[in-house]
Amino acid sequence: MRSYYENFEDPTAEAEVDMTEAGEAAREAQSERAAEMSSARKALRELEAAKARVERDAQQQADELRGKLISELLPVLDNLDRTISAAEQNGEAPSVVEGVRLVRSQLAGVLARYGVERIDAKHQRFDPRIHDAISIVPVSHPSAHEVVVDQIEPGYRFGDRLLRPAKVVVGRHVPRFH
Repeated sequence: MRSYYENFEDPTAEAEVDMTEAGEAAREAQSERAAEMSSARKALRELEAAKARVERDAQQQADELRGKLISELLPVLDNLDRTISAAEQNGEAPSVVEGVRLVRSQLAGVLARYGVERIDAKHQRFDPRIHDAISIVPVSHPSAHEVVVDQIEPGYRFGDRLLRPAKVVVGRHVPRFH
């Protein structure tokens, strides 16, 4: 004869099956969530890399445009220097010379605020990376050998980029024989 309890199914067995299925479903959901998180992180890294690339390209393009504009303004600065020099030599009206000098100074100040640096080479050791030797002249003293004895035009640098080398005259020591 069966006992009273045998007529009923074991409720814990059914609960164990439900718990096993729930555990598998939870692990599956957790695995899917981890995959989605990994995919989201990868997409975020790619987006950040693309953003950095766009910003870098935009900065590079802006620097190139600034450099081009500055390169076109350098001859204007050179011409103002020539005008001042010629006016001083010819004894032109001092007020006109002073006015041109002020305009030149203002333009040089604007360029400096944008990062343009003038390269003055006179009495400096010749450096082919920033100087363009347009002439070599004999010098009597050995200390003046390979030293810039005159500057025809200044050079200019924009950041770490050379816009124009300084045009210079370089001394070369020539020993004298008796």
